[in-house]
Amino acid sequence: MFLTLPGPLKYKGFRLFITGHFLSFTGSWIQNTALQWIIYNLHHSTGELGLFNFLTTFPTIFVTLLAGFIIDRFNRKRLLQLLLILALFPPLVLGILLHFGIYLFWAFLLLSFLASVLSSIDMPLRQVFISEIVPPQYLTRALSLQASSFNSARMLGPALAGFIMQIFPISICFFINFISYLPLFIFTFWIKTSEDFSRKSEKFNVIKELKHFLKFLTENLEFSLILLLTASFTFFATSIIILLPMLTFKILQGSAKEFALLSSGVGIGAIMGAFFLFLKKEIPSKIFHLLKAHAFWLTGLLILTFANTFPTYFISVMLIGFSFTNFYPVVNSFLQERSPSELRGKVMSLFSVAFLGMAPLGQISIGYMVEILNYKVLMMVWIFLIFIVNMPILFILKNKEKNV
Repeated sequence: MFLTLPGPLKYKGFRLFITGHFLSFTGSWIQNTALQWIIYNLHHSTGELGLFNFLTTFPTIFVTLLAGFIIDRFNRKRLLQLLLILALFPPLVLGILLHFGIYLFWAFLLLSFLASVLSSIDMPLRQVFISEIVPPQYLTRALSLQASSFNSARMLGPALAGFIMQIFPISICFFINFISYLPLFIFTFWIKTSEDFSRKSEKFNVIKELKHFLKFLTENLEFSLILLLTASFTFFATSIIILLPMLTFKILQGSAKEFALLSSGVGIGAIMGAFFLFLKKEIPSKIFHLLKAHAFWLTGLLILTFANTFPTYFISVMLIGFSFTNFYPVVNSFLQERSPSELRGKVMSLFSVAFLGMAPLGQISIGYMVEILNYKVLMMVWIFLIFIVNMPILFILKNKEKNV
């Protein structure tokens, strides 16, 4: 039966990985939704929520820059197993604190920061790990399924969090996240990889490896342009999600339930986008596909800007989520397909920096700006800025694509 499955699903290792990946990220989204609600309700400040996200994620950009050297040097499967074990501790301690009614902002900040440090290595590692368990011709479709798994968790996690927060103590959300890491850890023992260890017998010289990597980037300008495009899209496009608690509370007059449903709406749209990408066996022009992803995001944001009812809000966040999974998997496969195995970890680290580093910068910017500027004016400014930054990059990449 399994032999009839399409594309990367034919491979047992990928099926195990994607299942464990889904479970671990479902737990992460349950915890993230609960934590965002806790932080916002401490003082009902979107700016403070943006500051929290900035302080817990942006400093880890420096760890992410080093992650590529670690990923390209050590056994990737064993490294993943180690990270999964270490990831158990932050949610366990947070759950214990909340169980005893201890609401300390600095404790939430510290433990979330530690979790982000682990995630800054884990994120690029999982991307590279996929390329070790599926053949190159299935990489884009495997990454689209990985995005679907991530966003299925994004849909289910907030919905479960909303249900749990309505009925059970909020600490349960953190204990569930603690348990969610165990299946993927167990599954890794049955996953076989095609990793080449020959390069790891060489003496490690960070300066030599850095020079080699910088030479590769300077000789392949499209890598730098794609990474810049990713950073800009992340800064402007994904930062919008941080406004959902404020929009739920102030405009929709809603509660944690409505907030969780809107968060799930982003996930639903992202799943639809991922399956749309998975069903496309071939993408004639990846650059044109990235342009279409921008168009979906723009449509969703325009609806979100002028909407005033829950159904229209839900449609808008679905379109925004749809744009995410038609952007990131395509960028990811573009980078991995064109990078050699011994540099792939470093390339994925820069890709993660463009995401992990720019997301909190965008969040803290829009979080404070929305408290100063009119909401609709701010959205128009956001659209204008992403247009003047990203359109020239897409135009250059499209011309380079024609000349290949």
